[in-house]
Amino acid sequence: MNTVRKLLKNFNQNIDLIENESLSQHTTFKVGGCADFFAAPHTIEDFIHFSVFLVQNNIRFFVLGGGSNLVFSDQGFRGVILSTEKLNQIEILDEAGNICSPDDLQKKEEDEGKTFYLRCGAGVKMADLSAFCADHALKGFAPFAGLPGTAGGACFMNARCYGSEVADLLQNTKYFDFSTLSIKEYIFSPADWAYKVSPFQQNGGIILQSTFKVCTGKKADIIEESCKNIEDRKQKGHFSYPSAGSVFKNNRNFGMPSGKIIEETGLKGTSIGAAQIAPWHGNFIINNGGASASQIKELVDFTKAKVEEKTGFQLECEVIFVDN
Repeated sequence: MNTVRKLLKNFNQNIDLIENESLSQHTTFKVGGCADFFAAPHTIEDFIHFSVFLVQNNIRFFVLGGGSNLVFSDQGFRGVILSTEKLNQIEILDEAGNICSPDDLQKKEEDEGKTFYLRCGAGVKMADLSAFCADHALKGFAPFAGLPGTAGGACFMNARCYGSEVADLLQNTKYFDFSTLSIKEYIFSPADWAYKVSPFQQNGGIILQSTFKVCTGKKADIIEESCKNIEDRKQKGHFSYPSAGSVFKNNRNFGMPSGKIIEETGLKGTSIGAAQIAPWHGNFIINNGGASASQIKELVDFTKAKVEEKTGFQLECEVIFVDN
């Protein structure tokens, strides 16, 4: 540990580096022990240099976005948590690829429907991105209003909300390939994407920046849709307790949503310690105050086993559990 500490302290780049950082502060479930080191590079270049440094020095690390679909071990993480939180810039591009200002978006009513592109760092929060679009009368991200997590994580998981998914908007990404220690560009291809599936779940690439296609629209309509979706999330209890939102993927072969299956199995409200299947929604597990990572994992496994026992269906968990 002292050797790792010395190596990290001597790394001369623009990076925030914290020792013994509580991971419960960086996930929506609010559980998890401390990481040996928590690092947040300020630029894509710093992120790449630091990633190469970690690989070349054989230092264990885990890349963290918004922490909305993660549960870290109660014992924490032995190594470095590499955060994308500082990669949070949003740039507007016109159809020729030129950077433009918000003033260029919609100067007159007949400009409605004009295409623009948003180039976003992986650490841009989805809630901030949808708010940015609403503020500047850009259509496309209202379904993601209020969604926790980051643009990078949403691409990785192919986040889906209210009938829309990130793949509907994505044009390309810049990602870091750890097998070659180089930056690569991915151009969107529909064949690579499916329900909550992206190519980055297979290739191991770390998304650094994504470009999305949007168009101008009526600001009032976009704000109305965004507010409606945020209110719906509130009504469904998304913000009532720490959670990861939906825990299990839906499977059309089951004939109904996973939450409904869990409810009909009689598991709604079931608790293990302070981890509980939400009394109002079968596909939410909430931290009822002081839950541990192990309790959440035990409740996930219990739910899967009971559903399979009673229905024969095998639920697929979309929450990622990270060992120490």
